[in-house]
Amino acid sequence: MANQKVISASVGKSGKNLRQDVETVQRLLKEKKEGYDPGPTDGFCGVRTIAAIALFQRKFLHHPDGLIKPGGTTWQRLVSTQRLIPPSPPVVSGYWTGAPERWSQDKKLESLNVDFRGNVKKLVAALEKRGFKPKIYYGWRSVAIQLELFKKKVSLVKFSFHNAQQVDGTPNSYAADIIDERWAWTAAAESNGFWKALGEEAKKLGLIWGGDWVEFRDWAHVQGRRNNELADVKRESGL
Repeated sequence: MANQKVISASVGKSGKNLRQDVETVQRLLKEKKEGYDPGPTDGFCGVRTIAAIALFQRKFLHHPDGLIKPGGTTWQRLVSTQRLIPPSPPVVSGYWTGAPERWSQDKKLESLNVDFRGNVKKLVAALEKRGFKPKIYYGWRSVAIQLELFKKKVSLVKFSFHNAQQVDGTPNSYAADIIDERWAWTAAAESNGFWKALGEEAKKLGLIWGGDWVEFRDWAHVQGRRNNELADVKRESGL
C-alpha cells in the first residue's frame, strides 16, 4: 500500500489524520517537487505537513484551509499529474488599491486571513457587548505603506503580519488594528479601559495583543500568528 493513491479519511488541519492516509499525502506532496515540504514521510500530521497542504492549496484556492478530504478538490489536484496554475485574483483589477484605512469595515474584514477574520469578528462583537464602539483601522496594508510606517518609526519592521497575501496578490492579513471610534489612539482610550478590554478579549480568543510587547506597545494591534512565524508568513506570501 506504500504507493496508494487513495485516502479513507481527512488529512490536515482538524482532520482525522489516520497514519496511512497522512503518509500518502506526505508522499504525494513530495512527488510534486514544487517546494511543498511536509517533513519526513512518517504518518504524523504536524505543523509542517499542514503548512505544506496549505501552500499547495494556494495554487488553486483563494482561501486555503490546510485540509484534504477524500475525493475533494484538494485531493483531486494532489493526485493529478497536471501542473497547477495559480488562480486569477477573485476581484476586479484595482479593488485592493487606495488607502486601506479608508476602506469599509466589510472590506477590511475581507482583507484578513479567513481563520483570523472569524476571530476578529468575535473580538469586535465581544467589545460591543462591553459597551465599546470598536472599529478596524487597518486590516491588510501594502508593503509600500509598511515601509513608510517603518521610516516614520511607527513600526519596527519592514514587513509585518498586516502585509501577508496569497500568492496571487490577494490580501491575507494576519493582523488588525482595532480602535474605539470615539477615542482612536488618544489618552481617552486608556482612561476609558478600551485597551485593557481589547487585550483581555483578544487573548480569550488565542490572539496576540501588541499591548503586551515591552519594547513597543502597539495598543491597537492584534494578530493571529506568533512573532517568530513572520519569516514563514513572508515566504508564504511570495515576498
